Amino acid sequence: MRGMTLPQDFICRPYRQLARNARLANARLDRACMALSPGEWEAPRTSFFPSLKETMVHLLNADRYYIDMLRGERPGLQGPPGSRATAAEFATERAEVDEWLIGFSESLTVEELARKISIPWPERTLSETVADTLLHVFLHGQHHRGQIHSMLSGTSVPPPQIDEFILADNGEARVEDLRALGWTEARLTR
Repeated sequence: MRGMTLPQDFICRPYRQLARNARLANARLDRACMALSPGEWEAPRTSFFPSLKETMVHLLNADRYYIDMLRGERPGLQGPPGSRATAAEFATERAEVDEWLIGFSESLTVEELARKISIPWPERTLSETVADTLLHVFLHGQHHRGQIHSMLSGTSVPPPQIDEFILADNGEARVEDLRALGWTEARLTR
């Protein structure tokens, strides 16, 4: 292995897979939240953020923040955040953010992964690579999706499975999800 050069596609593929996984998991959580009885999305819950809505909005705001840092010369998202008054309105904006992250990840190169970006932080400005920033974005998202999943356990809608999307030989678990997004297995596994 030492001294071996890995193909660019092999190096960049995990970021594409993590972005696609986030989109699929978020879509399942969004559908679950849209099926909740009136008031359940906003109802107080036990977690770091006190409701499903506040947890989901925090995650969306964080993703938008990091997208602003990642985009460089690339176009950003279409306009300011939406109203987020309902789970359905939230899901529309969530999808836009997820699709931006997928597009960004699908166009990555090894050179782009190594690019340094500045991230304003409360006490100082961080200097991070695109690779490490993306890993942070995806891990932060997974952390909060776990909280959302747990909070759904106390509602009228059972929490959906959100962790099997990137296993290539597990296509039967995502047939309906891919159909809902208009995706194919080929798109998911490239």
